[in-house]
Amino acid sequence: MASKKQIKTAIVSNEQAIPINNLKPVHTAKMVHAKVLHSWKQNIQLGGETMEFVLVDENGHKIHATCKKTYIESKGSLLPVGAWRYIRNFHVRPAGGAYRTTNHAYKIVFNPNTNVTRSNFMNDELYLNLVDFQLILSGTLDEKLLIDVLGQVLDCGDVETIQCSGGNQRKKLEFILRDINDSRIPCCIWGNLTDILHSACNQDDGMVTLLLRFAKLGKFRGELQISNSFDASRMIINPEIPEAEAFKDIDNGDDTTLITFESNEESQEDNNKQVNHPGKRGQRDKWLIFPTKTIQEMVASTHRSYWGIDEWNATSDYRNV
Repeated sequence: MASKKQIKTAIVSNEQAIPINNLKPVHTAKMVHAKVLHSWKQNIQLGGETMEFVLVDENGHKIHATCKKTYIESKGSLLPVGAWRYIRNFHVRPAGGAYRTTNHAYKIVFNPNTNVTRSNFMNDELYLNLVDFQLILSGTLDEKLLIDVLGQVLDCGDVETIQCSGGNQRKKLEFILRDINDSRIPCCIWGNLTDILHSACNQDDGMVTLLLRFAKLGKFRGELQISNSFDASRMIINPEIPEAEAFKDIDNGDDTTLITFESNEESQEDNNKQVNHPGKRGQRDKWLIFPTKTIQEMVASTHRSYWGIDEWNATSDYRNV
């Protein structure tokens, strides 16, 4: 004889789940069948502690879900990352905020009547929406929406501790992310992820492919930059996915296949040549991510420029904005 829990699961499983992309505020009493892609806790000064989720259905449609502290133990704890669940009796509210994990117009909000039950469905699909680097560099994307990016880590710096407002200290790590077509984007991650990535970059082979899910687009000193949205982002190092296999073909296990860039008296053409420096795989001069301009070109340019001056020399940090 089936237990009450088994019967309850069977009953829920036989109900018709509504596709996530069709969810609207009128569907409070409806049910969704979804996989948990990501979860994290956050504490907002006015809203208090909550548990946040990114859910996806079998068709790849995603929606954000939020659970107040009151229901974390009874409901939020039943939603581990990677699991499929039936969720019913919830509120559907407009999605807002500065940074959104999905482009869905609404989000799921758990309430006292929300019910979470197990599903027998299983798969390893990550439901990625990788964004092309050229599209990112075009500057046309909505910076309010978090994105998925995949690339090879170059020029990984040192972990720095930054003094922030309120006396708080945060760790940061800067690096360059390049795609399979050698397009490159400056990146900066914050918090606990810094030590993890820095350690991976300093392993013997030094070859790191990085998948950053729900990454934030922004600008630093007028230049486009990718960063993590703290715990809302998920970092996977050397992911075992088909899209990452192409980076293995680039490297082929040969230290000389990754280019090391130097900035000195040598010509720009020489900088593009392959240089083999053991222990410095993928290192490149950060100035080289900006275009080289002659004085005449800079005078004639209609773009604004930022200038950096140190005590030894004066250099132009030319950045199109």
